[in-house]
Amino acid sequence: MSQLMFTFEEAAEEVIVEQKEHKGTPVDLLPLEDYDHILISESAGKDSMACLFHLQDIGVDMRKVELYHQSVDGGPDDPIFMDWPCTESYLEAVGQFFGIPVRYQWRDRGFKGELLRKDSITGDVYYYDDSGNKIWLPSQDKEKYRNTRLKWPALSSDLRTRWCSAAIKIDVFRRVLSNHPKFKGTKENPKKVLVVTGERREESFQRSRYLECELHSSNCQTRLVHAWRPVIDWKERDVWDAYEKRRFLPLVSYQLGWNRTSCFSCIFSTPDLWAMLREIAPERFQMLVEVEKEIGHTIDPKMSLTEKANLGSIDRLPKGEEFNLYIERAFHRSYRVEDLIMEKWHLPAGAFRRGGGPN
Repeated sequence: MSQLMFTFEEAAEEVIVEQKEHKGTPVDLLPLEDYDHILISESAGKDSMACLFHLQDIGVDMRKVELYHQSVDGGPDDPIFMDWPCTESYLEAVGQFFGIPVRYQWRDRGFKGELLRKDSITGDVYYYDDSGNKIWLPSQDKEKYRNTRLKWPALSSDLRTRWCSAAIKIDVFRRVLSNHPKFKGTKENPKKVLVVTGERREESFQRSRYLECELHSSNCQTRLVHAWRPVIDWKERDVWDAYEKRRFLPLVSYQLGWNRTSCFSCIFSTPDLWAMLREIAPERFQMLVEVEKEIGHTIDPKMSLTEKANLGSIDRLPKGEEFNLYIERAFHRSYRVEDLIMEKWHLPAGAFRRGGGPN
């Protein structure tokens, strides 16, 4: 695939101004058929999948829908560091099942590169366009933003210190949306874009205060962008009901007992989840232990990763043949379209548990 470079610097600066002016500005959605593009920010987790199910249920024209996934560990040549190895395979199967494209974006060197940044700038952003070309969005004003991180994201709802969500997901998506030429219209005829995300108020106090509809941070004069959280008032029971209605297979993390699908090594993981990770992926666990030692900073400021895992239990992990199937699916086997509809649907082991994801 060829690599191209797009840098719409003026548009990017315009978005920064608009973001300051419109942060948290409530809006009324247009009729859904009036949007040119409908983008689901899709993690493969249950809530963003519920958004996809909901759009289908209410009759949205699926030809306008695309799944946008931020690859937290970087591009296809970067090693797995934080995420589930099977996530993108699952999303590919989901896209084929629904007949909609999956678009990938990432920051160069991903989470690990940002964590280990020392007297350097943040990584550039890349994405694949509709023709499969790899597009490069270089970081701006490089010397101004040269600094050192060498600290894990804070266990906080404040995105200024919980930098993983901000730097690896939110900003990557915003930059692609702000610079992709297909989302740019004119002042007289701006492109109309709807961004769909799966936050739910039930998940945390912070999310309970989110608006259902607001102007997106990439809104500008040539691009009308609305942000919509269609499942914000859903309960977890509603989400699993949407899966059961279709007999749809959840991502394997839920079957292994994880209640939230973010990163496999999510910084918000509970002691049980760290103990479970250590049990099923000891090499991954040890790698994170060594990184804590290397940078002199622990994921949990109160204790080391080993100490936290020692407080947990692996009791919720499935046993026997089920365990072997799920481990194969999580680490070794590619998802296929035919895997996605279960012969007999059942709640995964991770359903209705608390803790272990961002707030």
